Amino acid sequence: MMLGNAMRKYVLSERKNGYSSQVQNVYNYRIKKYAVQALKDLALLAQRLPEDQQAEIFNRENMYELFRALFKLDSKLWEDKELLRKKRRRLLPLCYEIIMLLDDSTFAHLIAPLQWEVMTKEGGHLVYLKAVYYRSLISPEEEERKLRE
Repeated sequence: MMLGNAMRKYVLSERKNGYSSQVQNVYNYRIKKYAVQALKDLALLAQRLPEDQQAEIFNRENMYELFRALFKLDSKLWEDKELLRKKRRRLLPLCYEIIMLLDDSTFAHLIAPLQWEVMTKEGGHLVYLKAVYYRSLISPEEEERKLRE
């Protein structure tokens, strides 16, 4: 567990009332340190665990809340221009990196071979990302049937 009960309570408290500035500084330092290490550990697991174990960890059910927390923005952000500017500066490079990772010929060919073939012939911008996207709209059973044809 990355956060102990005391740190979880601190993160969940909106105004941090009852926490001295010294305690806040310690918690903020630890949160950053623990979170960065946890991300590195997750990357290691994604690189080294067998696929069956990865499927139990890195699946839609487990990953969705993280993705949503990172990328689902509230329209009320228009009211706080400075916070919106900060989020843009943080999120746009992440979006770029994700798009570039998904728009990779080898990745798309392995994940979405039929769509890769169609999109490669079509050409244009982000063809491999489109192949992955179109494949994600098809059920695994339908994909298997089409691959057998």
